[in-house]
Amino acid sequence: MSAYSYQTLIMINDKQKIEIAISFIQLHPTPISAWSPDQEYVTEDERYLCIYDNLLMGVYGDCYGVNAEYDDDGELLTEATEYEVEVVQFETLNNHNEKFTFEIKFEATEFSKFIEEHGKTGNW
Repeated sequence: MSAYSYQTLIMINDKQKIEIAISFIQLHPTPISAWSPDQEYVTEDERYLCIYDNLLMGVYGDCYGVNAEYDDDGELLTEATEYEVEVVQFETLNNHNEKFTFEIKFEATEFSKFIEEHGKTGNW
């Protein structure tokens, strides 16, 4: 199984997403409500998960995969695990442009384990 195929089958856990979201909003002098949609959240964790999703979707600025690998034709070989978002000057605490960088640490899911086991034996 190629690295790209495997990485599409593994997931980051919610705790890691929340830690990334908290680190991101700490760069900004604005209240947390500025980074999440105006809606009711059952828990603060839900709000942080929403911020994390928005971060990856480019809502707060372009999010780039730093260490993605491509072949000569521009086809993706390996998905990025390190990302960066440029935080513009007026949104930062120190009044300078900053790059917010973060790493996604993957953990295997039961689904990927299922696929790997059946792929080895060809028993679908």
